[in-house]
Amino acid sequence: MKTVLPSDVPTDPTAYGDLQAFSDLDLDDIAVAAAALCRAPIALVSILDGDQLWFSARFGTDQPRGALANSGCAAVIALRAPVVIPDMMADPDTRKNGLVCGVPGLRFYAGYPLFTAENDIFGTLCVVDLETRPEGLSPQEHNGLGALARQAMRLMGMRRETVAQERRLAAQQIRRERATRQARQADAARRRAVEKYAIQQAAGAAGGVGIFEYDLGSGDITVSPEVCRIIGMPVREIVTAAEWVMCVHEEDRPQIPVLAQLLDGSAPLKLEYRIIRADDLKERWILRQGVLDRDEDGRPIRLIGTIQDITPERNATSRLTTLLAVGDALRTATTRQQALDEACQLLGNRLDVQRVGFSAVSVRDELFTVERGWSAPGASPIEGSFSFQSFRRVSNFLRSGAVLILDDLSNPSWMYEEQEACRAVQVEAQIVVPKMDHGELTGCLFVHSATPREWTLDETSFIRMAADRIFTALDEWDAEARQEIVNHEILHRLKNTLSIVQSLAHQGFRGVDDQEPLTTFTSRLVALSAAHDLLMRRNWQSTDLASLVCGVLTPLGVENRVLVSGPFLKLGPDTATSFSMLLHELATNAMKYGALSVPEGEVSLDWTITDSEGEPVMALCWRETGGPAVTPPQRTGFGVRLLKAGLGRYGKTELRYASTGLCADLTAPTLSLATI
Repeated sequence: MKTVLPSDVPTDPTAYGDLQAFSDLDLDDIAVAAAALCRAPIALVSILDGDQLWFSARFGTDQPRGALANSGCAAVIALRAPVVIPDMMADPDTRKNGLVCGVPGLRFYAGYPLFTAENDIFGTLCVVDLETRPEGLSPQEHNGLGALARQAMRLMGMRRETVAQERRLAAQQIRRERATRQARQADAARRRAVEKYAIQQAAGAAGGVGIFEYDLGSGDITVSPEVCRIIGMPVREIVTAAEWVMCVHEEDRPQIPVLAQLLDGSAPLKLEYRIIRADDLKERWILRQGVLDRDEDGRPIRLIGTIQDITPERNATSRLTTLLAVGDALRTATTRQQALDEACQLLGNRLDVQRVGFSAVSVRDELFTVERGWSAPGASPIEGSFSFQSFRRVSNFLRSGAVLILDDLSNPSWMYEEQEACRAVQVEAQIVVPKMDHGELTGCLFVHSATPREWTLDETSFIRMAADRIFTALDEWDAEARQEIVNHEILHRLKNTLSIVQSLAHQGFRGVDDQEPLTTFTSRLVALSAAHDLLMRRNWQSTDLASLVCGVLTPLGVENRVLVSGPFLKLGPDTATSFSMLLHELATNAMKYGALSVPEGEVSLDWTITDSEGEPVMALCWRETGGPAVTPPQRTGFGVRLLKAGLGRYGKTELRYASTGLCADLTAPTLSLATI
């Protein structure tokens, strides 16, 4: 809530001359600069005219006037101080304004008072937005808006002085023509000075923009302090054209226009090119924009413009392009080696470093093994294995899962003992991103620089995003390779087993007149094989336990004799494979020796999910009843070993050969079942 205080009677604006005279480029530049500074769509220089506000300069609107009542400017004039209204709809005064509650729906307001030299309030400089801004203005925007407000009053003060001078000259009637000529010259000089000052103030407040004025006659370039900062030279007023060209990157100098092109108007007025900073010799991209100032005869006499350091924008675009290229390379690669080679080369070229590569890590053997890498021309590649002992500090750091960022090998004291090993592979600065698998270090992406280098936050973020993409692709390659091996082994064993079973069936039914049971048995055997082939397909990434049970029991023809119950339970691809083998083994054993070998036998299969020390755990029970008595096997065959192995290191299996039939209990964390 704002408190509105009584104010002095505002100054009569007519003392400054004809108000319409202020609708020129002088105040328009102030409005444009204010809008750019505060990132606002609307900016106004408002002059108080009774109960109305006359917009002597405006940006983003064509409305020439507005009512003082219920406006943000009313609070500025009443308080004689800057006012920021983050949400005009939440303010009890401005919410009544038709432009706030109606079209176009103004929301944010920030205004500075305009004071005369006599400290009387004259009007406001304000910016308006259609969106609320809870954060208001930044300190830089506050200071810049205040500077522009003071500059606006300087312009109008100078206008008042010009009007007074014109009145005196008119009253005196002394050498009218000479006085008129002098006034015209003074006004032109004032315009140039005011324009230059206003632009410099606005650009300085916005930050990162320098102003220059190139005199085509003398060859001198008048520059603002920001220009000197951008090109890396001590602050001064004048830079020669030759000095300017020497700052331009050698490869980009041909595109810099010569004097003849500026004089005939053929020179481009907007250019992007590289410079080499004079102080630190760093390469930067700048954007140069300008306009030609002409004399009364239309001949170019000056190039006035701005320069801006656009290196961050260029780098951001380049990094995004590189990330997209890395993603494309990883997606289209046909081998793991090709994926690593292309991704590392893209990163190395973009970062301008000496080496990028991937190393597998064996914590058990305490070894880094460089799988693939890229080296810049002239940089020696590295390959082979490296012991943790040589890089003890680095290995311990990476095992914590943190990214190692080293700007200078000589700087951190804790790297002293590893300096010799690093310099042996020409590393003075590096970034290493660890690849973690279930909390264990399994690999790392390394970026090496042969010279000390101050890694920027943007570079670090870029490398981490690229590493995430590479690690994801490697996991997919590794998962596919492991799955192919498992599938091959299981299918090979399964086909051999089914072949033996089929051969035994044919031998057992030899000499039997009724071949229908053999046909039925063979068809079920084929169905079992088809079910396992389906399970092993690469695109079967996950399933649930109930569907898997149905898929295993149906081809065997015993789905109606097994009572199945349990909640939904997701299974990962590896777990689904193990489960299918276990269920198949249990079912076939029951058909051969257990409850399913006799008509009256039954099997119950149920599972539950319980909480164990804060972690959900599955408990599965297989119970056979109504079958022949079972006894533990005399020898341990493949089937028994498979049942005892259960679900591997993540689960537990217990087999009991009760008098009523086989009992099997399996337990495992549900998280491991779903992800493995």
